[in-house]
Amino acid sequence: MYISKYQVFIQVVESGSLTGAARRLGYSQPGISHIINSMEQEMGFKLLIRSKDKMIPTENGKKVLYYCYQIVRNETELQETISSINGLMEGIIRVGAQNSMLLDFVPSIVYRFSKLYSKIEFHILEGSSQQLREQLPQGSIDLAFMVSDIPKGFAFLPLLHDYARVIMPEDHPFAEYDRISPVMLNGCDFIMPISGYDDVVNSVLNNKAFHPNIRHYAASDAAVYAMVANGMGLSIVSELQAGHPHDNLISRPLDGDYYRLLGIATKTVKHAAPAVKEFIRIAQKAASEWEESRADPSRQPVDTKIMEAPEEPEEEK
Repeated sequence: MYISKYQVFIQVVESGSLTGAARRLGYSQPGISHIINSMEQEMGFKLLIRSKDKMIPTENGKKVLYYCYQIVRNETELQETISSINGLMEGIIRVGAQNSMLLDFVPSIVYRFSKLYSKIEFHILEGSSQQLREQLPQGSIDLAFMVSDIPKGFAFLPLLHDYARVIMPEDHPFAEYDRISPVMLNGCDFIMPISGYDDVVNSVLNNKAFHPNIRHYAASDAAVYAMVANGMGLSIVSELQAGHPHDNLISRPLDGDYYRLLGIATKTVKHAAPAVKEFIRIAQKAASEWEESRADPSRQPVDTKIMEAPEEPEEEK
C-alpha cells in the first residue's frame, strides 16, 4: 500500500475521475475512493475537489502530487536497478515528445528497443515544448524528445537538426523551385502555428528579411496542412513533419540554415535507471543514422555534447 496509494492519487489526477483511475489500475471505484479518503485523513487536508465534470487537485494536492511522482519514479528506478543486477531488464519508461517526433522517429526507437527488451512498458505522452517543460520537473515523464529550451536543472542530449520546409499546394508557382528563399514568402498569405508550436517557424522569423502576411493561426499540424490544402496560405513545417506527404501538397527546403535542434531532455544521464540509459543509447544511434541518411553536404553537423541548464539559485533567507 505504501507505493500504491500514491499511484492511485496520480491516476485520479491524470484521468480526472475516480472511475477512470479504477479502470486503469484494476480497482473498484469504492476502493479508489477509500484510498483517497484515507490519504486525506492521514495528511489532514483535502487533496481533490470536483470542478465541473472532473476531479482536480487542490493547491495542497498539487504540492503532494509532485512528491508522489518522485516516490513512484524512485521506486520504479530501484526495481529496474535490481532487475538489471539480476540480469533482467523490466519496468516502465515514460516518454514525452513533440508531435513531429511522434509521427515516426520516436515510435521507430520504441520499436527497436522493444525488440531487445520486451518486458519494458512505454507510456507515451504528446505535448508542446511548453507542456514538456512543465511535465519534466513534475516527474510525470522520465525524458522528453524536444527542443533545447529545457527546464532549469535538466540535461539535454542533442540528437538531430530538424530543418524548416515550406508546404504549398502542388500547383503553386513556387513548386518549380528546388529551394525557397525566405524573402520569396514576403507578402504571401501565411498560416502561423500558435505559441508553443512555433519553434520551427521562429528559426526563420529571426531573419529580419522575412515578413509574411500572417492571416491565420493554428494549434495543430493537421489544421495547418488542411488550411494550406484549402488555399488559405502557405506555412513552414519541420523536416520530420514534411516526411509524411499529404494529398495535393508538396514541400520545399528553405535556402539557408534554418533548423531547430532536437534532442532528449532528462534530469540526469549518469544516475538514470538502466532501462532509460539503454533507451537513450538506442535513440542516439537512430538519430545518427537519420542524419547520415539525409546525404546533404549543406547540413550543419550536430554537436552531440551534453548541454545542461543550471539549477535555479536558492533564495537568500
